[in-house]
Amino acid sequence: MPRTPSTARSASKINASLAAAVARSGLDEQALLKAATREAYERVTLLLTTSFADFTPEQQRRIQALVGAEGPARREKPAKAAKEDLPPRFWLPHSGATWSGRGRVPNAFLSWEGTVAHTEWKKTHPDQRFPAYPG
Repeated sequence: MPRTPSTARSASKINASLAAAVARSGLDEQALLKAATREAYERVTLLLTTSFADFTPEQQRRIQALVGAEGPARREKPAKAAKEDLPPRFWLPHSGATWSGRGRVPNAFLSWEGTVAHTEWKKTHPDQRFPAYPG
C-alpha cells in the first residue's frame, strides 16, 4: 500500500530531512524510508515495553487509542463457556410448563403454588416443591 503524505507540520520537516538523507546516501527513497521506519518501530516498541507502566492511566489510554489495540497493561479475559440447555427437572401437568431448576422460579410455577391443584398434589408429595418431569 503506498504511503500517503501527512499534512502535519512535523511532516514537512521529516520530508525535508528525508530528501536530504536520500541525496547523501545514494539509496532510493523507498529503501531509506523502509530503514527509517524499521528503526522508529524498534525505538517505539522498546520505549513502550520498558516504561509503559510509568505512564499515567490517562496517558496509557491515549497511547492505546493511538495504537488502536490493547496495550501491555490490559489482560484478556478468558472466554465464557457457552451456556448449555439443561433438561427440565420440573413440570406442571395441567399446563405443560417446564423448568430446569436453575435460576428464578418461573411465574407459572409460582402462581401454581397455593392453588387447589397444588394443595392436592402436596398431600401425596410432602417432600417435593414441584412435580418432577417425567422421563
